[in-house]
Amino acid sequence: MSNIYQRLANLNPKAQRAVATVVSVSNGTTSVLHADGSHQVVLGDSIPSGKVYILDGQIQGQAADLPFSEIAI
Repeated sequence: MSNIYQRLANLNPKAQRAVATVVSVSNGTTSVLHADGSHQVVLGDSIPSGKVYILDGQIQGQAADLPFSEIAI
């Protein structure tokens, strides 16, 4: 028998969060580029350039424009 708390938590999935770079803004939506090279169209057009925080497909605010680096261990 599985953990009852875990079963309940699985009914309400966690919000998807990301930081991405603004590519273009148009009619209430923004096209963004993720660090892995994928593109996404998200809701919101209040930030015309730079990096943004995205929560469940909607812009939440301006993110710091810091360089991305990945270290393999």
